[in-house]
Amino acid sequence: MITDSHNHTCHFSADAEMSISEFLDACVKRNIKRAVITEHYDYDYPHKEIPPQTFDIAQFYDAFKLWKKLSTDVELCLGIELGYQPHIVDKIEEISNMLPFDSIILSDHLLEGKDVYFYPECYKKYTKEELHKLYISVLTEMADRCNGYDIIGHYDYINRYSKKRNTQVLYSDCPEQFDNFFEVLISKEKSLEINTKSVYKLKQKKCHNVMPDKEILLKYKEMGGKMITLGSDAHKESSVGICFEETCEYLRSLGFKTNTYFIGRKPYEEPL
Repeated sequence: MITDSHNHTCHFSADAEMSISEFLDACVKRNIKRAVITEHYDYDYPHKEIPPQTFDIAQFYDAFKLWKKLSTDVELCLGIELGYQPHIVDKIEEISNMLPFDSIILSDHLLEGKDVYFYPECYKKYTKEELHKLYISVLTEMADRCNGYDIIGHYDYINRYSKKRNTQVLYSDCPEQFDNFFEVLISKEKSLEINTKSVYKLKQKKCHNVMPDKEILLKYKEMGGKMITLGSDAHKESSVGICFEETCEYLRSLGFKTNTYFIGRKPYEEPL
């Protein structure tokens, strides 16, 4: 099994359920030999009634060093998932330099200042196409303004918690926005995450097409995009490495041959 580059534990991610021991056990069961712990760090999180989405960076590093010593069957890597907002670009850069991270994911969980996980009503005033144009435009801004990251997380996060069934993010929804997004990503040599939790969520909705849109991935490839990074976005034991095998098979069918993972913020490739 290939590297899982996106995982959260209950020790430092407020919305996660699994302990580090449960996580490591799950990796062994699923034959995952290398995995990245990417705890949530959403600085200046806008919702005060919800548990803070940040943690003590020094405490995290101390805990990670202990976890790494205890992890004999899994190569454990140090990561973080940084949440974007337009006014915290300098803070994102500061945090990215605070520890010797292996891998940094940059993500957007907010739509107009609200986390769509906790506030799904955010979806109501938009058509599917309007929603996707807005979200991909924010990802483009995020990718362009920030530098201290390696991977753009879950480009299709915006479809995940909509109550509508037909929510798959398609290239045809916003081709101009996707082209701009890919241009920035490729020029800055950053990786595009293929988030398999998104696949799982579409399966739960019983959607006909659950894999990332073929046109999105082929356009990325056509424009020169080479780096893709798989992550399960696991918050509980049962989600570690979820849908990896079928997603790898799908990516191979589109001509992708490697998964990119990062050690010491440098990219490495392994066969899909």
